Amino acid sequence: MTTPEPPVPPGRRRLALALLGPAASLRGARTLLGIGLIDSTGTGLYLAGSAVYFVAVLGLSAAQVGFGLSVAGLLGLVCQPVLGWLADRHGPRRVLALLHVWRAPSFGVLLLAESYWQFLIAVAMIGVGQQALSPIYQALVERTVGAEGRLAMMARSRVVYNVGFSLGGLAATVAIGYGTRTGFSMIMLGNAVFCLAAAAMLTTAPAADGESGSARRAPLRLHHLRNPRHLAVAGINGVLSLHISLLGVGIPLWVTLHTEAPRSTVGVLLVVNTVVAVLGQVWASKGSDTLDGSVTALRRGGWALVACCLFFIAAAHTGATAGVVALLVAGVVVMTGAELFQSAGGWGVSYALAPEEGRAEYLATFNLGTGLQFVVGPTIVTAGVIDRGTAGWAVFAGCLAIATLAVRPLVAAARTPSPAGKGLTEHA
Repeated sequence: MTTPEPPVPPGRRRLALALLGPAASLRGARTLLGIGLIDSTGTGLYLAGSAVYFVAVLGLSAAQVGFGLSVAGLLGLVCQPVLGWLADRHGPRRVLALLHVWRAPSFGVLLLAESYWQFLIAVAMIGVGQQALSPIYQALVERTVGAEGRLAMMARSRVVYNVGFSLGGLAATVAIGYGTRTGFSMIMLGNAVFCLAAAAMLTTAPAADGESGSARRAPLRLHHLRNPRHLAVAGINGVLSLHISLLGVGIPLWVTLHTEAPRSTVGVLLVVNTVVAVLGQVWASKGSDTLDGSVTALRRGGWALVACCLFFIAAAHTGATAGVVALLVAGVVVMTGAELFQSAGGWGVSYALAPEEGRAEYLATFNLGTGLQFVVGPTIVTAGVIDRGTAGWAVFAGCLAIATLAVRPLVAAARTPSPAGKGLTEHA
């Protein structure tokens, strides 16, 4: 049983109203940000240390690791709409807590894995729990702070997540420095502890609005998954989220294989991305609380992604080291702008188009585009762009331009007469 939220001093209440809107629960908002910091720190630990652990400790080949992670990603995609339906039926807070509890022993299984099949089971468990976190967290944000505060809250959550990823990455670097299985065990066990801590915070959080609404009685129909207009919007958002694979895979390979920049430049570019993302996410989200503003943000993200391709092409044709680094930094700044606008636009569009009943299921279906990016994005970026050099970047930029032009008509086609965007000014 949750306790009533204590009275909030007027000054802090005014701050909450200014940041998150009149429906904001200050305690609930603090809890969401705390959960985000804990979850992202653990995820940063895992992402920074897992690949080395798979190869150095488990003795797996790169191909085995890639196949296992692809299986995990596909399972996560398949389960997302069902988990969204469960969040509608039982409340996103409860389902999110259970997902964190599910993930904790997954890392224990991975730690104890001694064969490839055990590795596959562990990463599959992690994939099922990991991919559904984002849309269910998004649904919980709306129920906690209301329609007027949800975009501001998502922007601030994204800032917190970036900070957490950085903290987790730094901690993983220290653990990897031990060079022993003990160091990697610290990474896995640490992530499990973070998962349990997030679940504990959720169980003590104030109940979100609508936890026992009529959606709890809705049968499993997955009608959003059968709606081609909804899937088209999800897909175009997934295309515009390819900046994720560009940052994680494409840019390090491009810098190393195709430019005259020192290899240490990769680390500098990652720092630039983190700093710009932390400082710019709230600003980039302004105006995305309307459907038209969200579409505009998505289009800005798409055009920024097209522009960053030109900077990376130019960097490969510049001989002076200082010039190469300057072009790469400029490209990453523009690409980070694409990331910020695409995130804000994606949140706004998904909220606006989600019907009152089955909102979490819709948000989970919308997230399939981004989830699919994690499965096929690295291959698109490596085989389709990096390996083909300048021509690959040019074709990639052209495809992104077509996707950007398609945003507005696809969103307009996906609009429904249901009060999906309550609190929004819907005009595409």
